[in-house]
This record gives sequence, structure tokens and C-alpha cells, in this order.
Amino acid sequence: MERFIQKITLSIQRSHPKFSELDIKIIKFGLECIVGEGSKFLAYLVFFSLFSLGKEYLIAFLFFALTRFAAGGYHEKTYWRCFITSLLIFSSILGIAIYVPMPFWLRIFISILSVVLMVVYAPVDHPNKPILSEHRRRKFKKLAIGITILFCGISFLLSDHYAKIVLVSVFLEALSLPAGAYMKRRMLYESTQG
Repeated sequence: MERFIQKITLSIQRSHPKFSELDIKIIKFGLECIVGEGSKFLAYLVFFSLFSLGKEYLIAFLFFALTRFAAGGYHEKTYWRCFITSLLIFSSILGIAIYVPMPFWLRIFISILSVVLMVVYAPVDHPNKPILSEHRRRKFKKLAIGITILFCGISFLLSDHYAKIVLVSVFLEALSLPAGAYMKRRMLYESTQG
């Protein structure tokens, strides 16, 4: 996947020599996101549809991705590690939502913990696309907290099956924040040591 994106980026760079190095980096990052996320989305949709869980996957993806857009989170270093990690996350969301009973008190606890994790950690930006402005960082934090509260609230209005999918999607995204923050600190530490 990385070689494929590199070839496309080099082709764009050759055909548009006026693009700056920063422009090329932005184009490459955008292509990585579009091709990488698009291919994973389609592969997972086919995979979960084989188990008659296509609709459930789409709901999980929607709520997870919208929360992740505002909050950020943990990122793997390679496409295939990301592919496997994301597959495990969506499998966990659907497995927990389908097979684990969630009494009302547990839903309240998960909702509160999700909001707390957003307050403490969000946003956790991608190392290749850091949020440099403090204003933007505050904006994304407020957005992440608002989305989490909204989605957790929506989960209480849905039928049990879909409510658990929404709630677990938001919760697992919130759990990715401490891991993402730790990895970011570790990468910064390693870059200053080397």
C-alpha cells in the first residue's frame, strides 16, 4: 500500500513540478488516508456481511469514525498493522454488543468513563499531522466531548442491540486515546534521544 501511494505521489510530483515539498507531503498524506481507509472500509464491510453483520458494522463504523475524527487516538505505524488492529476493534465492538449483557448501570458507567477519557486526553493528533494551534486543539477537545455526550445520549434512545453497538463504538474509541497519547510521547522521546 505504501509503495502504491508513493508511486502515485511521485507521478503527481513529476507532472506538477511547481508543487512545494509541503504540498507533496499533504497530497501523500491525503492519498494514504483515502486509499487506506477506503480499502479497509470495503474489506471490513465484505467480511462482516459474510456473517450477516453488515448493517451492524456500518453503524459501528459511523459512530466510531465520527468520534475519532474529533478525538483522534492510537495509530499503527504500517497499513497492515492498522488493518489488523482496526479489524480487531470492529470485531470487538460487534462481539461485545451482541454477546455481553449491559445493564443500565453499566451503560451509565461506560458513558461517564468515555466522557472522562475525552476530557483528559482528547485530542490525540496523528504524528504526521499534528495540531499546532492551541485554539484548534481546544476546539477539537470541545467537539470530542460534545460528540461523546451526544452519542452516549443517543444510545439510551435506541433498541438494546443498536444501543450497545453505539456505546461500545464510542467507548473503544475513547480507550484508544490513552494508548495514542502514550505512543505519541514515546515517539517524541525517541526522536529527542536519537
